[in-house]
Amino acid sequence: MKDLTGRTGVVTGAASGIGRALVLRMLAEDMRVVAADVDKAGIEALAAESSDIAAVHCDVTDPSSCERLAEAAWERFGGVHVLCNNAGVIGRFAPVWDQDPDDWRWLFSVNVLGVANMLRAFVPRLLSQGEPAHVVNTASEAAFTARAFVGVYHASKHAVLAISETLAQELEEQGAPIRVSVLCPGGVNTRVLDAARNRPGSLAPERESRGVAGALRARYGRQLPDAMAPRDVAGAVIDGIRNERFYVFSHPEVAQLAAERAEAVANDTYPALPARLSAALHRDLSGPSR
Repeated sequence: MKDLTGRTGVVTGAASGIGRALVLRMLAEDMRVVAADVDKAGIEALAAESSDIAAVHCDVTDPSSCERLAEAAWERFGGVHVLCNNAGVIGRFAPVWDQDPDDWRWLFSVNVLGVANMLRAFVPRLLSQGEPAHVVNTASEAAFTARAFVGVYHASKHAVLAISETLAQELEEQGAPIRVSVLCPGGVNTRVLDAARNRPGSLAPERESRGVAGALRARYGRQLPDAMAPRDVAGAVIDGIRNERFYVFSHPEVAQLAAERAEAVANDTYPALPARLSAALHRDLSGPSR
């Protein structure tokens, strides 16, 4: 789809960060957009900016909520041409053996089952529609790496990559006019570390990140303000749609991570936290030198 004018996009996780930037970029492309999020106030405020934005409260962990979102999109705009499965959370930083069952449930229910629920609600409709369409699943550089103390998040993003690759193969086999992209950004200046604001009350509260894990979270937090702006990531997504690229790398360096992983496999390299990062984290823990 070189020309996006008049097309309709659906974006989950649209109230902030990359999702909000995607909505605004689609609007700039003269598209109509359905903005979906669990943050009802956030998407309603966004929708107030244009009559071409429809706000739909949606919890991607609930299959029936995703079905209602699809119904609302077709009812409002008569069709969908771009689906951005962008909702995601990062959760608590901790060793995998110290992650609570509810930490696993929450991240996988949003990051993995959320994508599955949206695909189940939208892909059959896209196939019946019979028009060119594009599905973008937001993964992360975490889809190609493993990082100590963020294992649940990385595992979920590995799953998003596998789902995306599988979906692309299946649609290709059917000869469907639907292309797939997987967005794999590096650091982006968003509220990702504040995801607990949307954690369901039915789950146990997220415990504090402590020790080296806490130091890593704090380091991430200090780096975020200088990270890439969400609008630049949104621009990379639109470019990827226009050029039918499967891998969308807003950060070019992320493309090298797969090669580094392949080299580690070939050389049977034992996984370890990068030495410089480990040393920096322990310095952070020890506090300022006296």
